[in-house]
Amino acid sequence: MLRIGKLNENGVLTINVSGSLTKEDFDRHLPELEILLEQQDMLRFFIKLEDFSGYELDALWEDIKFDHKHKNQYGKTAIVGEKRWEEWGTKLSSLFFDAKMKFFYNDQSDEAWKWVNS
Repeated sequence: MLRIGKLNENGVLTINVSGSLTKEDFDRHLPELEILLEQQDMLRFFIKLEDFSGYELDALWEDIKFDHKHKNQYGKTAIVGEKRWEEWGTKLSSLFFDAKMKFFYNDQSDEAWKWVNS
């Protein structure tokens, strides 16, 4: 499941991710993200992973296409999770973006929030 929060005054968008991401999640929420990206030159992201188990294949493809299209509009991205593979995934993803991406464990959530807002 994917939940999009409100954009704050620093241009940080909070996204909560739980369970397995499906194509339906992206079909429902990508238009909303598209509008925000049209209105902003750049967005920062605070992504909170909660019991995240990964992507369905169709969802992964939708995410890759969307990220490629908007990669120059992504600013700092803080990803907060609890699993080692989520940290590795963040490091791997950072190779494809100019934006700074950093993984934080759940107990570092406050630090992640401060980092992405600075």
